[in-house]
Amino acid sequence: YEGPPHVGAMRVATGMEGLHYVIHAPQGDTYADLLFTMIERRNKRPPVTYTTFKGRDLGQDTAELFMEAAREACERFKPQAMLVSSSCTAELIQDDPGGLAKGLGLPVPAIPLELSSYQRKENWGASETFYQVVRGLAGPHAPAPDTERPSRPEGQRPRCNILGPTALGFRHRDDIQEITRLLNSLGIDVHVTAPMGATPMDIARLGEADFNVVLYPEIAATAAKWLERMFKQPFTKVVPIGVGATREFIAEVAALAGVDPAPALGDGDSRLPWYSRSVDSNYLTGKRVFIFGDATHAIAAARVATE
Repeated sequence: YEGPPHVGAMRVATGMEGLHYVIHAPQGDTYADLLFTMIERRNKRPPVTYTTFKGRDLGQDTAELFMEAAREACERFKPQAMLVSSSCTAELIQDDPGGLAKGLGLPVPAIPLELSSYQRKENWGASETFYQVVRGLAGPHAPAPDTERPSRPEGQRPRCNILGPTALGFRHRDDIQEITRLLNSLGIDVHVTAPMGATPMDIARLGEADFNVVLYPEIAATAAKWLERMFKQPFTKVVPIGVGATREFIAEVAALAGVDPAPALGDGDSRLPWYSRSVDSNYLTGKRVFIFGDATHAIAAARVATE
């Protein structure tokens, strides 16, 4: 199941620190909070403020309700940056949260989101939100278009960003730990992991890394392509789920960083090859399966199943 795109935006905002999201939404659309407190079992509610206008408010100035909510959220939560948008229902009254927030003169960046709720869904919303956050916060630090990327200082280990993990993502927290450990075994440092765990100040530093690791293309590919264009940062194309894909990922990352992949390729910790030769796995050979999941995990599971 995919929710509307503002749920994807909430996944990005909830994963980050120091970011607040103001949604112009009617009473009832606040159900999205439950996805994080009940499904993900978070111990605090998402960093989201709703205008929660009611039916009787439609005959009044709903734009003023939004501006009041944005001002109060900025004063109360003191974020480093804010996101503003409408929920799918609030889109119909066309109050333009982006324009309204710009006119408020808030002391922090207010990044407007146009989420096309009636044509798009959750993963697109997460992708578009992350792209706008990266563009809005890292963009001012981009070098001139013809500037060559400076070479890495002598003796400094290669650095990469890990892009794509969000709140409410399937095993995203575990994946960050696994990939960080794998990269470290190759002699590569993780500069910033985003959106999950990153602050707006961290986003502004993305361009300092040598390359980007894209863990979930449906969320991070658009932002990674923009970073490649603006900061000359290449990004990985292989998602390391499954033994074959992980070995390809190690080789790809080693080539981008200019390091030797042999130590990581020689690590025999994975139990999947053993399982593939076991009786339990052989019992499944020749069977037909249906795979359900988000794009990244569905494609990876299909490869594991067929190979």
